[in-house]
Amino acid sequence: MRGLVIVALLAANPAAAQQAPLLVPSRDVAITYRGTGGADQVTITMAWLAARKMVRMEMPGVGWSVANHGTTPPSGFIVMEEARRVMDMPAQVLNRQVGAPLDARFVREGSDRVAGTACTIWRYQSGADEGRLCMTADGIMLRSQGSFAGQSGGMEATQVSYAPQDPSRFEVPQGYQRAAPRR
Repeated sequence: MRGLVIVALLAANPAAAQQAPLLVPSRDVAITYRGTGGADQVTITMAWLAARKMVRMEMPGVGWSVANHGTTPPSGFIVMEEARRVMDMPAQVLNRQVGAPLDARFVREGSDRVAGTACTIWRYQSGADEGRLCMTADGIMLRSQGSFAGQSGGMEATQVSYAPQDPSRFEVPQGYQRAAPRR
């Protein structure tokens, strides 16, 4: 009986049952980030096509990438504009596209505002990888700081724009050569 009461309370209050943040936005959005730490101040733009759980990331000086988190396992590709080539995205990169490893454990730490938007601070850990994210209730990462494979770094949103995204921007461009997978 006591177990049923606990289950009923958790079902009535979903926030109490939440063990991790929503890591994929629930609506279309474009976010501009600046890199934190390090000498080079990099600007990164990410656009989410929420209905398909796809994210496009603009990589200055290289091209852009698309990760599809709506497939199991996630899939993705990198477009090298100058070379007019496309290659499959490595699994370890896909695993980090949402800000934290997909298998991370989360602990809620508080709240903050980034780029004028409220977010919840979450500490995460996955093996030796750890860090903090500030996530909105609708799944938008506004800040990420942590370590991955012995490297530290982070990024923070400077602008958030909720707007429909053009699905054609998330497709492999026509006429580009696909690079052979590494063996």
